[in-house]
Amino acid sequence: MSIKVNAPTNTEVLKNKALLVRLERRKINRNKTDKLLSEDVRQRNNVTEAGALRVSKSIFTKEATDPFGKLYNDASKYFYRVTLPWDERGYRLMAVEIYEEFIKKFKTFTNDYRKLVNHFIDHIEENMASAKEMLGDAYRVEDYKFIKNNGSVDFQWLNDAFALEVEFNTVTDGDDLRAVLTETDREAIAEEINKASIAKFTKAQEHIVVSLIDCVKAIHERLCQEDHVFRDTLITNLEDLCDLVPKLNINGDPAMNDLASECKAKLCKWDPQTLRDDTQIRADVSKEADDILKNAKGLI
Repeated sequence: MSIKVNAPTNTEVLKNKALLVRLERRKINRNKTDKLLSEDVRQRNNVTEAGALRVSKSIFTKEATDPFGKLYNDASKYFYRVTLPWDERGYRLMAVEIYEEFIKKFKTFTNDYRKLVNHFIDHIEENMASAKEMLGDAYRVEDYKFIKNNGSVDFQWLNDAFALEVEFNTVTDGDDLRAVLTETDREAIAEEINKASIAKFTKAQEHIVVSLIDCVKAIHERLCQEDHVFRDTLITNLEDLCDLVPKLNINGDPAMNDLASECKAKLCKWDPQTLRDDTQIRADVSKEADDILKNAKGLI
C-alpha cells in the first residue's frame, strides 16, 4: 500500500520534534519443546521426520508466570502503540511531545514488572515444585537453565533473564558527522544520511495512515453484516488511535489530523453495545466507514 504524506524536505523536524527509542524486553519462556517426549511420540506414531512433530510443555504453571507475563504484554503493546517504525535495529520514532507522558507511564511498567519478577524469583523453588506436580513424569530438572550442577539456584541468571527497559537516542543527521573527511566527502555523506532519514520518517508517517485505514476497514467489514460478532476493541482501538494521531503526526500533516478527526466523529460516536443492539445505527456506521475509505483513496 502506497501512502501520500506531507514529507519533510529536510531533517530539522526530526532533530527538533522526534527521538528514537528502543525497547529492551526479556522474560522466561513458560513453554518448551521436550525432545524426549517428542521422540517417544514420533516413534509410537511412526512419524519419519523429526520436524513434523514436536511436543511442547509448560515448565511453570500459569499462576506462576501470568502476573509478569500480562504486564510484559501490556507494556509492549503500549510501546508499539505510541511509537512508529524506524529501523531494523529495533529503534522506533517517538514524538518529543509525548516523551514526559511516555516516560512516566513506562517507569510504572518497569517498576511493577520488577516487583512481579522478584516475587517469582523469591518463590522459585515453590514454583518448580508446582510445575513438578503439574508435569508428573514429564518434569525434568534439566529444563531449568538456572539450576547449577550442584542443584542450587543461579539467582544472577534468573535476574538477568528478565528486562523491561527503554533506550533513547537521537535521529541521525548529516550535520553530526565528525569523521576526518574532505569537505566534498562530508557534504556527499551528509546528503545520503539526510535522504535516508527523511525516507524512514516518511515511511513512519505512512504507518499512521495505514493503521487508521486498517481500523476503518475492519469496522466496515464487521458492521456491514448484522449477525457478525465483534469485540468492543473494534471501536475503542480506533478511538485510541485517533487521539494519538496528532501526537504521532510529527510533521503536522493536516490531512492526517483531518482523517483522524473524521474517523472519531463518525465512527466512534456510538458505544459498541449500541452498535450490537441497533441494526439501523450499525448499518449507518458501516456506510460511514465505507465512505471514509472511498474518500481516503487520495491518501492511498
